[in-house]
Amino acid sequence: MATKTKIEDLLYSDIAYDDAFRTMETECDDLLLPFLNYAFNEKYDKTAKIIRLRNEHFIKSNDHSAEKRITDSHFEVEQNGITKRYHLECESSRYDDSILVRIFEYDAQIALDNAELKKGRLNVFFPHTGLLILRSTSKTPDSAEIFLDTPGGHISYEIPVIRISDFTIDDLFEKKLFLLIPFYIFNYEKELPKIDSDKTKIEELVESYRNIIEKLDCMHNDGILSSLTYGVIISLTHRVLHKLTMKQKSVQEKVGDIMGGKVIDLPILREYHKGIDEGKKVGKAEGIAEIIIRMFDNGTSEEEISRLTGISIDEVRSMIETGKELTPTT
Repeated sequence: MATKTKIEDLLYSDIAYDDAFRTMETECDDLLLPFLNYAFNEKYDKTAKIIRLRNEHFIKSNDHSAEKRITDSHFEVEQNGITKRYHLECESSRYDDSILVRIFEYDAQIALDNAELKKGRLNVFFPHTGLLILRSTSKTPDSAEIFLDTPGGHISYEIPVIRISDFTIDDLFEKKLFLLIPFYIFNYEKELPKIDSDKTKIEELVESYRNIIEKLDCMHNDGILSSLTYGVIISLTHRVLHKLTMKQKSVQEKVGDIMGGKVIDLPILREYHKGIDEGKKVGKAEGIAEIIIRMFDNGTSEEEISRLTGISIDEVRSMIETGKELTPTT
C-alpha cells in the first residue's frame, strides 16, 4: 500500500494540471495547432512549424532583485513565411482579474527578451496571449484586455479566454479541441460529491467517458490523431481525473478503471511488447531499452514503467541514464 501511495504521489502531484497542459503543448503539435486556430482564429495546418522557446523569464522587482517565473507555454509558429509568437497560460484556480497582472509581467518580459535597439529606439514585440480557465465563475470574462496608457497615446491588446465550462464532449471533437479533453472532468467538479453517492449518476459519468474513448479511438484509427497524441490524451485524462476526484472514491474507482484500462493498452505500451518480439531479431536489449526511453520521454515515471513492464526499477533507471548519455547536448 505504501509503495502504491508513493507512485501515485509522483504521478498525480499538485501541479498535475499545469504538467498536463505543458506536456500536450510541448509534445503534440496536432493538439496545439487546432487550439490556436480556435482561440486566435488562425488557419494553421500540418505544414505549420512550431518552434518551442524557453519558458523561464526573470522579472525585476523594486529592490532590483530578479525573480524567476516560468510561463506555461511560449513558442512561435511559422507558416507561409509568417511567424507569430504565442504565450499561453493554463489557470486551475478560480478566475480573478489579478491574473492579468501576472500575464502582463510575462508578456512584457517576453517582449523585452526579444527587443531590438536601433538608433535611439527600442522595439518590443508582445506575443499573442491566451488564457485557459479550468474553473469558471460568473466573473470569468469571455475575453480580457491589457490596456496601456502611455504619453504617446492609448494602446491595448485582447487576451482570448477559453473556459472548459463552455464545451460539451461533442463540442470538443467538432472543434478539434482535443487539448481540452483531459480537463473535461472540471465540468463536474461541483457535482462530484453528489455523484459519488449516486450509482445512477456515476454510471452516467462513466458513460460520458466511454463516449470520449470511443471518439478518440475513431480519431486515432482515422489518422487524425497520432499514436503518440492519442496515448498522451488518454494518460493525462487519467491523471487529471485521478487528481480531481481524490475525495470521491466511488467516482475515482469506476471512471478511473475505464481510463486506467486504456492507459495500460496505450500504443506506446503495445510498441513496447512489439519491441520485445522484434528485439529478438535486432538485439533484444536494445529494442526494449528504446521503448523504455520513449515511455520516459513521453512523461511516464520510472516507477510506473517498472510496474507496467515488469522490469526492475534499477534496470529501468539504467536504460534511461544510458539513453541520456547517448543523446547529444545542444
